[in-house]
Amino acid sequence: MHFLYELLFILGYLAYIPGAILRKRLPHPGWTMRLGRYPASLKQRLVGKRPVWVHAVSVGEMLAAKPLLAALANKLPDEPAVLSSITPGGFGLAQQHVGEQGVALYWPMDLRPCVKSAFDWIQPRMLLLIEAEFWPTVLREAGRRQIPVVVANGRVSERAYRRGLLVRPWMGGMLRNVQLFLMQSERDAQRIRALGAPPERVRVVGSLKWDASIRMQPTPDAIRQMAERIALAQGTPVVVAGSTHRGEEAAIAQAAIGLRKRWPSLRLIVAPRHLERVAEVEATVRQQGLKTLRWSQTPSAATWDVLIVDTFGLLPSFYALASAVFIGGSLIPHGGQNPLEAAGLGKPVVFGPSMENFSDIAASLEEASACRRVSDASELETVIGGWLSDPAAADTAGGRARALVERSMGATQRTVEALAPLLASNT
Repeated sequence: MHFLYELLFILGYLAYIPGAILRKRLPHPGWTMRLGRYPASLKQRLVGKRPVWVHAVSVGEMLAAKPLLAALANKLPDEPAVLSSITPGGFGLAQQHVGEQGVALYWPMDLRPCVKSAFDWIQPRMLLLIEAEFWPTVLREAGRRQIPVVVANGRVSERAYRRGLLVRPWMGGMLRNVQLFLMQSERDAQRIRALGAPPERVRVVGSLKWDASIRMQPTPDAIRQMAERIALAQGTPVVVAGSTHRGEEAAIAQAAIGLRKRWPSLRLIVAPRHLERVAEVEATVRQQGLKTLRWSQTPSAATWDVLIVDTFGLLPSFYALASAVFIGGSLIPHGGQNPLEAAGLGKPVVFGPSMENFSDIAASLEEASACRRVSDASELETVIGGWLSDPAAADTAGGRARALVERSMGATQRTVEALAPLLASNT
């Protein structure tokens, strides 16, 4: 069965390469790392060490992992952090998180030569997978080497659950290589048990993203400098659309055009989820008759209606400038992006009908009357217009969002406590 998996993996990757090259996702500087070949300069940081290897697939997971990394650094001060990702954006954040002493890597391709090379090179005491990164060859190799594997901040989306049930016997065998499943919610715990995880290894500890949403907040000086750089006058209404996907930008621009009829000075800030789409987003917005500016360009107050964010890692700072925040990936059937960065800043949050990836968080925000869910661009314009007309209502929604985040924190501490016995037995 595993041989068939690896064969399908190779065929799938070969089919993926042409499209990835066209979308400019390949090649990238980490390509050789994905083959299990790492720079010798990094190896010096791991000589004589037994690090915890933390894997966070992309930007969202990397941000969620940040408070956990800090907690692990306090618990293992003499061990460098090893942090891996798959996407260029995630790798860039990994480099920031680990600092000069740690090691940021690209995750190896899930083929035996690549995986064995990575384990030989890192020699981890533990492999910590953020959310739901189940790679069969990696799990098999970790089991063969008796390296404990832990899933932290675990979740199982509806789509992943349905797919997993189709191959449950194989899935169950793979999951038995994981020593501990620290899940975000009881529903995630039920799903992972249904897919074959040993019940006694599954615990519910909450979502790390609640903790991360508070800890990643920008300083007042950083917010002020950002506003000055884009010549944003105090009191200007600002709508921020974070982590948008194809099919959403045109709708958001239409809503902004409608809002500008009542608030002519309104500015829209759009942060695409994938930076390779910046030119596409720019063209889409310009087709609506709006003037655009990229964050990396020299700004002027008179030259833009829509600012397009073309740099990773700044979204919380842009959220801090917002009068209202739209959460991307939700007006299309994608499943939504993380609303907690904006909620933790006390901003009124609005998202579309598709929030399956964050269903529990979205439900909690709705139950607390801390957000609004809309069905289309017209309703989006109505909701944001209501907040701009009634700032007190916007402040109330934002205050409820922040209060909910503060009440829901603690997953980092519970995760570290659950990891303690495994860390102690592998010193």
